[in-house]
Amino acid sequence: MRYVTGDTGPAYTARIPLKDNDGELTGSYADLTGATVNFQMRKPDDKKYQVNQPATVVGDPAAGRVSYAWAANDLGIAGTYEVQFEVTFADTSIQTTETETITVERQ
Repeated sequence: MRYVTGDTGPAYTARIPLKDNDGELTGSYADLTGATVNFQMRKPDDKKYQVNQPATVVGDPAAGRVSYAWAANDLGIAGTYEVQFEVTFADTSIQTTETETITVERQ
């Protein structure tokens, strides 16, 4: 996905895949009922997240859809970033999604 510095939209939206007990994808989506979700973003060579903020479960929690609305300075610096969602389920188990890449270009 491509953004331009200073953008605050569109929101970053995804569906959280369901993994089995071995960590393998099942082909279904995670039921997010009672879950909390954080959106995380960092440069590939950084250990610290530039963004680590709550995301919103969108619509029916059983559909696994989440969204993160960009804050004013989240996309303030051009570059390539890794993004992911970290889900804490109602049973306190944690699942982190596969990392995706976004590009923020200069205006």
